[in-house]
Amino acid sequence: MPIDACARRGGGARSSAHVRACALAALLAAGLAPAAGAAAAPARASRQACAAAAAAPGAAAAAELRRSLRCLVNSTRAAHGLRPLRADRRLAAAARRHAADMVARGYFAHERAGSTLRSRVRAAGWAGAAAAEAIAWGCGRRGTPHAVLDAWLVSPGHRAILLGPYNRAGVGLALGAPLTIACSGAGTWVLDAGRR
Repeated sequence: MPIDACARRGGGARSSAHVRACALAALLAAGLAPAAGAAAAPARASRQACAAAAAAPGAAAAAELRRSLRCLVNSTRAAHGLRPLRADRRLAAAARRHAADMVARGYFAHERAGSTLRSRVRAAGWAGAAAAEAIAWGCGRRGTPHAVLDAWLVSPGHRAILLGPYNRAGVGLALGAPLTIACSGAGTWVLDAGRR
């Protein structure tokens, strides 16, 4: 089953780079692009320290899977000489709500009528200087924290968020796919990153 990913910073129109990033994610989902390999190599050595990195959604507790994805992101940041993203309960609340909303309403996007990244993080109490969002979904092994990180790292838009000038983050995970498909171990992921 596919893993799809799309990155958005703050708001506004999608750039051609953003569209290319989403197209690459679609190729990964179809198994037509090469594996993340070299793009994810810096974080591989630290992955063993991130519990549940290879667990499909539903195979481990959601809180453990969310911590695992943030752990993987921080391992990648450390490999690039960057400070870790500290957990932020407000960004986490916004991310969890958005992941659940996409599954409940059957859509996969950063926005829907009445809901934008900006409105969601503000409603959760975030008043930081900046915010960015990466979303992904996948079934089974394509929905694991490891697979989500790999897909984001080979996408320029996602990579820019993961390695960007942010210092806080919240991860959301909702069990199920954002589209009406039959697959097991589906998960819909949201990473909201922010800078204070």
